[in-house]
Amino acid sequence: MSQNLIDVDLAGMPAPHPMDVKGTDFPLVVAGNGEPILFVHGAWADHRIWSGLWKPISRHAKFLAYTQRHFGNWNWPDEKPYARRIHTEDLINLLEVLEYPVHLAGWSYAGGILLRAAATIPNKVLSLNIFEPSYECEPPTEKGPLKEAREVAWKGLEPAYALAENGDLKAGMRTGLEAVYSMPSGGFFDLHPDFQKVHLENCHTMLPDLHAEQAKPLSAKEFAQISCPTLIMFGENSLDQYRLMAEQTGASIDTAKLQMVDGVSHGAPVTRPDLLAEAITQFVLNIPTGTIGD
Repeated sequence: MSQNLIDVDLAGMPAPHPMDVKGTDFPLVVAGNGEPILFVHGAWADHRIWSGLWKPISRHAKFLAYTQRHFGNWNWPDEKPYARRIHTEDLINLLEVLEYPVHLAGWSYAGGILLRAAATIPNKVLSLNIFEPSYECEPPTEKGPLKEAREVAWKGLEPAYALAENGDLKAGMRTGLEAVYSMPSGGFFDLHPDFQKVHLENCHTMLPDLHAEQAKPLSAKEFAQISCPTLIMFGENSLDQYRLMAEQTGASIDTAKLQMVDGVSHGAPVTRPDLLAEAITQFVLNIPTGTIGD
């Protein structure tokens, strides 16, 4: 399906309102009614990256999405560093502030954040829906197929971070996305213009992401504390590191279902948001295939 045929509505997406979470305002979008599904974006993005999902999700459920600290164009306080532990604390605090439990949905960098939140406050998490979780799920010294796949993926990212460190953040963002989305050179410009805009407006997060403190791998005990229904998805055409991480995550959670999404790579939430919306609504709401747009 062409990007031009995907229903992306960034302009029509409801404006976020500030949500006070222990003294810090987070931009939160709310649309629709029904089962609450909170979407958490990955790296190099913000809540607007869900502009291809908010409309189909909000037809059947209560769509929520927030921008994580340091991302987007929000006026963030600078007292806390860019770190996965901080973003995890923020999500846990946000869930505690909400008056109701939610289904959590996330992508890539958000994967480990959602998993640790579900292990920490399981009473606030009704289900997990994660597309290609990317996080430290094993000690950095552990050898094996995943470590090798990560090294291969890093070789594809090195030119992007070199551009960023030399001051060309936008070129670094374009190059980095082409690497992780398994696109050819110049493929960035085939993305929907709204998604190009969101990614480029988050190029300031590339170097903080590169230099962030090492995150602590999830332990077997934490995985054992995740008891909610869990859907772990990966793309048919994704890099090996994303497939292997999805498989390892799924195998670590007793309640997990592993699902391959046909014909997509790591960029599925922007290239085929319709497929992600369908998979999530089927899992969370048991909506039959082909009826998500009804």
